[in-house]
Amino acid sequence: MADQQAFFDLLDIMENEKLVEPKRFFDLMRGTFSIANLLYLDVDILTAGFVIHRLHHTFSARSLRTYIDQRYQRIDPMLRMTLGSIRPVDWATARKLHPDSEPLFSAAAQLGLSLEGVTLPLATPTRRLAFLAIQADVPPDEWPAYRRCHLRDFQLLANLFHASLLESDNVIHLPKECSKALTHRETEVLGWAAAGKSYWEIGTILGISERTVRFFMTNARRKLNVVSNTQAVAQAVRRDLIPAF
Repeated sequence: MADQQAFFDLLDIMENEKLVEPKRFFDLMRGTFSIANLLYLDVDILTAGFVIHRLHHTFSARSLRTYIDQRYQRIDPMLRMTLGSIRPVDWATARKLHPDSEPLFSAAAQLGLSLEGVTLPLATPTRRLAFLAIQADVPPDEWPAYRRCHLRDFQLLANLFHASLLESDNVIHLPKECSKALTHRETEVLGWAAAGKSYWEIGTILGISERTVRFFMTNARRKLNVVSNTQAVAQAVRRDLIPAF
């Protein structure tokens, strides 16, 4: 168990520093509490799937690669239960409620990862999802007491960390002139791209050629100062330039 003075020292840092970088935050959390790993995820939610805005973690490259290669996100109960929720998700509870997720937990055990943890949903703007996942380095029989002792502290610190990152977003957002520069046709094309439509499908829907769709997407990328269609869609969603599908 962490001593209370260490917690208050960490709280002072979170409240007094404008932006605590993810690595520093993770180091402070691990040094204050018995935490094995942390993962912070902030994504835009599109009809076609997720677009990652931020991903920071302390898990090994092998662990992350296994998760991605095996596509465990399809059966990840913590991810499912976090969507649209404001309640902390206990990993043991999620495992019991979703027996189809057993391959994920078995793989984690084989990688030597503790299965005791909690995922904390964080407040986000519309059409976004964010959470902080905490994997504890405590024996299973000690986890309930550990969780009860620290959950309130975890939630407070996670909220402060997340808020500082959102505030930094507001500082670096594109000026309003950029959004005004997008034409109606460009926002239409971006909107259908957000819905997962291909250039050919967008052209068919709007009654224009595929080449013209490419032209509008190129203009939109340039005006939004991004290099890919995915980034353009994410930026447009984040700034409410296109409707939700």
